[in-house]
Amino acid sequence: MNEWLEKIKQLFVPKKVVRSIKEIDFAHLKSLGINSLILDIDDTLIPREVNDIYPDIFEWVVSRKQEGFKLCLTSNSRHPLRVNYIGQTLGIPALHLSFKPLPMAFHRSLKILQASPAETAMIGDQLFMDVLGANLANIYSIFVDHGKPESIWLRQLMRQAEQWVLTKLGVAGRT
Repeated sequence: MNEWLEKIKQLFVPKKVVRSIKEIDFAHLKSLGINSLILDIDDTLIPREVNDIYPDIFEWVVSRKQEGFKLCLTSNSRHPLRVNYIGQTLGIPALHLSFKPLPMAFHRSLKILQASPAETAMIGDQLFMDVLGANLANIYSIFVDHGKPESIWLRQLMRQAEQWVLTKLGVAGRT
């Protein structure tokens, strides 16, 4: 039973849990040899219902670039115009309809970044897409557990399932 639980933890437990991308310690990531970031868009960088870039997010991206990080947006969004607009505005390569957590999404991102899994971190707000996919690809996973309420019932169920999994695995989640 312990072996089974350890395998589940390896799949679903993020390396780091934060409330916001602004809480991430990028000097620590650099010390781990991480120089590339795969970023989710919706509810990680900007709210799902927003189509523009807030100035503080633009500054956040510029700061990461100045620190020497390579960035790639990797979204499951089926709206290529929105994803491409965000990528172009931020000056970052952007992938839409990526099918996270499938490995191909992460392999495509790694190829764009010209990076290995060991030197890459995935930052996202979905345990079953971003964290699971990153962990399957041996990429450092950062879970943005923002705690924002969901208005769509299917997303509400997903968030409840995420918190149930995190609680059962002994990971601090939303309070």
